Amino acid sequence: MKRILIVAGCIMVTVCMVLCKKSKQANNAACTTCSTTPVEHSLDADSVFYVVPTAFTPNGDGINDIFKVIYNKLDTDSSLVTIWNINGTEVFTGKITARWEGTDLNGNKCPAGQYPVQVKLRTLAGITTTSCACVTLLTYSGSCIKTNGITYLFVDQIDPSQGMIYSTTEEQLCP
Repeated sequence: MKRILIVAGCIMVTVCMVLCKKSKQANNAACTTCSTTPVEHSLDADSVFYVVPTAFTPNGDGINDIFKVIYNKLDTDSSLVTIWNINGTEVFTGKITARWEGTDLNGNKCPAGQYPVQVKLRTLAGITTTSCACVTLLTYSGSCIKTNGITYLFVDQIDPSQGMIYSTTEEQLCP
């Protein structure tokens, strides 16, 4: 009877160790938290800036269909964007010039929700910075985008030619 208890104990420990190890490996995201606060660096003496919008609506209507970082005077070959789903699985990676259309690495549409974003930026002067942000993929509910009272920053609200003037979005928003 002692052998049965020892074997059962070993099986339980082994199963627990496998499950714990598997859950740690699933989240490979460098950024794991989300906030609706925009990450931005305003104009400085070298006119360098970047803004990470907090939402987009990839529904094909031509308004905020893509997520992109708005920037000026960055080394585009050395500046990268990586996006994960909330479980920590990478869904997008590319140079700062790339645009995310709300699909995973296999081309499947991602569900509505929050996605942690990491931007690794290098200015033309060689200064580097890494920031974590969050973008929310929103979908229409009827004739509008339900915001649940949250204020989002969309790409169409950023005007880099005017030094980052925030205007109203063209999206049809509802509470």
